[in-house]
Amino acid sequence: MAMRLVDDTGFDPYDAGALADSWRQQPMGPAYCTELTLDELPAALAAADRVKDVAVRESMAERFAALGTDPTLEDVVEMNRAAHR
Repeated sequence: MAMRLVDDTGFDPYDAGALADSWRQQPMGPAYCTELTLDELPAALAAADRVKDVAVRESMAERFAALGTDPTLEDVVEMNRAAHR
């Protein structure tokens, strides 16, 4: 039912697994705000790393500051993607 609701609103539904694995989608993880396609999402979720993602998240303020005063969506997406290369 939830997947159909997501589809009906114009988004691609994706079952990312159990609630216990929801940490894989936390801020500054490989799947967070990276404008991935549905085909790219499984690899990003699998690449999530609790230790690395915490370190990236702790550097978030510094990363945002480096973008300047008026970052674009593209700037933020690139910042998030670059954090996991």
